[in-house]
Amino acid sequence: MNGRCALGLTIVLVFASAVASAADVSFNVSARETYVGAPVTVEISVKGESDVAAPQFPTIAGADVRYLGPSSQSFTSISPSGTVRNVTTTHRYNVIPRKVGTLIIPAIEVVVDGVTYETAATSIRVLKSDADDLLFVKLVGERDTVYAGEPINVTLEIWIAPFRNRTISMSAKDMWQSIDKNNSEWGPFIENLQSRQPNVQYRNETIDVDGKSVEYVVYSLKRRTWAERPGKFDAGGVTIVVNYPVQVQKSRFTVFRRYEITRTRPVTATVGDSSITVLEPPTEGRPAGYRDAVGQFNFDVSAAPTEVSVGDPITLTLTVRGRGRFETLRAPTLSDQESLVENFRVPNEELPGVVEGNTKKFRQTIRAKHDAVNAIPPIEFSYFDPRRERYVTQRSRPIPITVKESSKLSVSQVVEGTTELSTRKTLTLTDRGLLANYEDVDGLLTSQTLTVGWQTWSLLGAGPGIFLMGIALRLRRDKLVGDSGFARRKAARGRALALMTGASGSSNGTVADQVAAVLTGYVADKCNLPAGATTRADAVRRLREQGLAEDVVARFDELLDECESARYGAVDATEGEDIARRARACLDDLERSKL
Repeated sequence: MNGRCALGLTIVLVFASAVASAADVSFNVSARETYVGAPVTVEISVKGESDVAAPQFPTIAGADVRYLGPSSQSFTSISPSGTVRNVTTTHRYNVIPRKVGTLIIPAIEVVVDGVTYETAATSIRVLKSDADDLLFVKLVGERDTVYAGEPINVTLEIWIAPFRNRTISMSAKDMWQSIDKNNSEWGPFIENLQSRQPNVQYRNETIDVDGKSVEYVVYSLKRRTWAERPGKFDAGGVTIVVNYPVQVQKSRFTVFRRYEITRTRPVTATVGDSSITVLEPPTEGRPAGYRDAVGQFNFDVSAAPTEVSVGDPITLTLTVRGRGRFETLRAPTLSDQESLVENFRVPNEELPGVVEGNTKKFRQTIRAKHDAVNAIPPIEFSYFDPRRERYVTQRSRPIPITVKESSKLSVSQVVEGTTELSTRKTLTLTDRGLLANYEDVDGLLTSQTLTVGWQTWSLLGAGPGIFLMGIALRLRRDKLVGDSGFARRKAARGRALALMTGASGSSNGTVADQVAAVLTGYVADKCNLPAGATTRADAVRRLREQGLAEDVVARFDELLDECESARYGAVDATEGEDIARRARACLDDLERSKL
């Protein structure tokens, strides 16, 4: 298979009505041949006057489908004939084949403004993956057994056989870059890659495969996670995709790299059943009030107020402290506590809780049924301790309270009032009308003269000037509003340089993150791409579509490649000051190229 070349497929248009539509629908699939486990990307793009909801992707036998999300670009033009807004919405899907053979992607319906478009059915050839010798992954746990609900430290190990030929031997850094991090499924280990300084370690191992020694680079990602369900530990379907080099040649564009990869093939490996067994807490000796709490805890209860009348609310605060999974920890069911229900009205409901570090608090309102109550009885909380492998039930201390008989009012007290009305004043009628409010009526009727001074004339003269200035500002605003990308393109370089300020003073990994974000963000601003969603591949593809010189694009791509190497931290990266300096030079090259 010759890489992942984009292949445009013909759209079959099926109209649900005879009304003509201005929408333009396109369908693209990244490859017509792939391997088991290697994802194929499907893109459905709609160009029209409004955003389009994601089409319903059909279920495909022998494959998994994952929706990657939408991206949109908009352009608004204003002319004497009116305002036209064009929006291009692209929905991306990953189709992951799970068996050898021919994979059929059925026709997909796309509805735009009431008109139905239908793509042509597409076939993809799926080959058997021979990745076993090139790549495999496994999970290694600190313990072989763990109870459901208990934390566990696990390590994801990615074993890759480094590429070698007669003249070239690829390093651990280069093989790490061959991992397709966007299309791989990382499960709980995704946070290792999303941090500014990813914790990825590597080592070299040599093992025996079918009677011959094979050398591997082993990349390790450690994660503390939770055992969810009894059985074999499941890390959430971890699948690693590697664009394994097939053809490598000496580099033609840069002196910083000795070679370049000209052809790859995807190989995948999935974590199967791990050696970690998840046990269910035993049923023998399980308390009736047990609610799946696993760990080591302390439990106490407080109440306020403690002096009330019959029927008044009393707020109970149940506090659980200790070690365990507080996000899923549930409060004991108060309505099942017989000693409490006997003398109090208790709602039968699930209590929400608030987590604060290693503490979780629950609150519930109860009401005393009679004035003979003198204490809130102990409340029980049960949990399973995996270290001692037994159940523990803790009882809170009784809380003394004082309950008084409710106050009673007689009917006469309810209907009779003793408050006196305020003193009223009598209104006096006058026959003088409104003039009765004024003492000097003649002074009010005196003739008055209006004099216009230079200040008034200045104010009147300034009006037209302000009006004309407002028109100019309005035209400027209409320009910015009418062309949504105008402001972004105009401020792209200034924004990029501002974000670059101070980058060289940070650590290499931080500089790499900042430089990569600045460069891809600059291209997004210049080309009106979605902010924050432009990848390295998107940016490089757009630069080539804009007709920029290949050496400029190559330097841009090489710098992002080195940033990615520094970010994922498996090997050394270029000095921070040099990365920032080259990034500024790259921005200058792009500006001179009239991007």
